[in-house]
Amino acid sequence: MRQSIFITHPELESSHWSSAFAGCVICTKEPKQINASSIIWVLAGTPGWLELVKKYTQKRLPVIVMTTNLDIEELRAALQAGARGYVEALASKVILQQVLETICSGGLWLPGQLLSNIVGALSQQQINYTHACDIESLTKRERQVVDIVITGATNKQAAESLNITERTIKEHMSSIFSKLKVRDRIQLMLAVKGN
Repeated sequence: MRQSIFITHPELESSHWSSAFAGCVICTKEPKQINASSIIWVLAGTPGWLELVKKYTQKRLPVIVMTTNLDIEELRAALQAGARGYVEALASKVILQQVLETICSGGLWLPGQLLSNIVGALSQQQINYTHACDIESLTKRERQVVDIVITGATNKQAAESLNITERTIKEHMSSIFSKLKVRDRIQLMLAVKGN
């Protein structure tokens, strides 16, 4: 079973963390022991938090950044460091469990209000992002999926639009990520828009 490890300030601890994840570890500095199935939750603003995110993602551990104040620049820094999620530190038990479920199934968790700002900005702008994105390696159907997904559509919306199942969309997304060497929708959007 996956264990959640929360790295936070001494002044900030939420009762939601332990109620969401029985047996979680809450610490104010880097824990001495972490196993391969750990999920790391790091509070932004904790000393060396970005270095911790980088360190654990390099060890292939999923890292979620928690924040006391949603901020687009902090989000950008967290994603660049390799974080798989960005969530309010005092989020409810249900939200925390949804974040973990999303991350463990290979997704990326971003707050809705920031995500809509990002998608809006990316879909309006020409982005100069250098990435070896070989869009020609995709099948016709995969290109259709990409065209829909980069508008910010969910898997369900993409499936409805193409009249196929969500499971098929997920399979296409896995293939697209692999072929284009991107790890999530944000990187996909940046890679495709940069061409």
